[in-house]
Amino acid sequence: MLIILILALVAGILWQWQQIRQLRQQLANGSLTDQLTGLYQRHHLLDLAEHEINRAQRGNIKVSALIVDLDYCAKINHQYGHQAGDLALQHVAHAVNESIRDFDLAGRFSGEEIVLVLPNTDQAGAIVVAERLRHKVKQSAIALPNQLQLTISVTIGLATLETETESIEDLLLAADTALQRAMQLGIDRIHVYQLEDDVANATL
Repeated sequence: MLIILILALVAGILWQWQQIRQLRQQLANGSLTDQLTGLYQRHHLLDLAEHEINRAQRGNIKVSALIVDLDYCAKINHQYGHQAGDLALQHVAHAVNESIRDFDLAGRFSGEEIVLVLPNTDQAGAIVVAERLRHKVKQSAIALPNQLQLTISVTIGLATLETETESIEDLLLAADTALQRAMQLGIDRIHVYQLEDDVANATL
């Protein structure tokens, strides 16, 4: 059993090295990354995340996901203009890059939402990352035209892979459910997915 686990881990490492070599040229033209944030595009993040889920299930390794939502994004765009909204998203993306490890995955999913997939990370470890990110986002203000300063915050839904039958879609659905519950409770917070969240969201 130990030999099988070691072989699975080695195979995963070799796959990652191969992917890095193959993707360097593609990354050069930005086909796999979001132009605004520099994070992975949705489809590429899902491809990489699916591999991490499969590897985790073979090796009985925890994987966690965070869905990060920029608070008051629509209000920022309306009050300060879309350039301010873009600067806010870039600010969040920068905080993401400062909060995660080299092998963690981060991508822009839609509008103001950024998804993080954290391999080899249990719930406790994911909470540490989420709190670090939340504080980094608020740590410094964004410089806007006309000498304006904008301080922003994020709300984060968190879920951890619990069973061998779960897919990346299941994991992200749980994280999104946690995000919706967090937004019901108030902005600028982290919420960890619980089964009760499905019921709470359904009653609204």
